[in-house]
Amino acid sequence: MIYGYGVALGIESLLHGSAVKESLKNIVVPVNYWRTLEFQLVHDAVRPTAADCILDIGSPKLLSLYFADRIGADVYSTDIEDYFLRDYEAFASVRGVPAERFHPMVADGRSLPFPDNKFSKIYSISVVEHIPGDGDAACLAEIGRVLAPGGVCAITVPFAPEGRDEYKSEGEFYWAGNSKAGAEGVFFQRRYDEDDLHTRLITPSGLQCEKISYLGDSIKVSKTKELSEYFHPLLGPLHPVLSHLLLAAPSASWKDMVNPLGALIVLRKPAIGS
Repeated sequence: MIYGYGVALGIESLLHGSAVKESLKNIVVPVNYWRTLEFQLVHDAVRPTAADCILDIGSPKLLSLYFADRIGADVYSTDIEDYFLRDYEAFASVRGVPAERFHPMVADGRSLPFPDNKFSKIYSISVVEHIPGDGDAACLAEIGRVLAPGGVCAITVPFAPEGRDEYKSEGEFYWAGNSKAGAEGVFFQRRYDEDDLHTRLITPSGLQCEKISYLGDSIKVSKTKELSEYFHPLLGPLHPVLSHLLLAAPSASWKDMVNPLGALIVLRKPAIGS
């Protein structure tokens, strides 16, 4: 679904001479190993329709353009930097997506520039774990504020049986300037344990938790590395197949998994009067 859309988008945009680098990326690896599963799970959780007003907080932009283009939803696609936004404005133009239906914009998830109860659906794919300090909790509180009564939110985050913070050097990721530097390097991401999911994400949102599903590899090859870290770059076009073969089916319990590495959280804001 999203894979085919990404390839077609890359080819069409390349023929128009638009966003050449990102167009080539979409042709070769439109959806990588993890995103293949995450995109599908988020799609199934939020069930987008043309009547929805959707907020994407920092996720890979292909899914938000798909929702605006193919589903016909009103989509606000945000990021902490404008790194991808210009390319996706060009893609939207090539596809003929009306500007009033697709809104790529810079916004900080800790302080969203939207009124209360604006969005019927919200999602964030592998984003909130990168916010330093208590920013993840602040972002979830903002999600709870701007989600409309009866609305649904789906987020994915890294998971580990024992939570930990991970650091990288400044040049290793594009949003490093918005992170926090320390003796160990620049804060890159947090891996949440089961307790963290509740105390740092679910409780601060003020929303009802409908589901937590744990994600991971079906085999474990290292104590410190994920299976996808061993993939050769030439395997890029095979990522959807590898995802289907090597990622375990989502589980309600991480303890039942060979190598739990992520979590999907589905939240809902109670309808008025419920």
